[in-house]
Amino acid sequence: MDMIPIYTMKSEPEAAVISSLMTAYDIHFIISGRGFSSMYPGAVSNSLNEQTLMVRADQVELAKTLLEPFLNS
Repeated sequence: MDMIPIYTMKSEPEAAVISSLMTAYDIHFIISGRGFSSMYPGAVSNSLNEQTLMVRADQVELAKTLLEPFLNS
């Protein structure tokens, strides 16, 4: 199944919250760059430690609905 990038996290704590949210709603996801970003923690400043949420193509709409508070902030 194709994974679609839908959101780039702003910090490690935000990534933890979003990961928990996706898990709670049984959304299949990957956070690309998560392992590398743990080597260089802190605020996301560039693509070096960028973490991107990717979800299955058939779950994009549900994931975006759940992320609405993050997308509008």
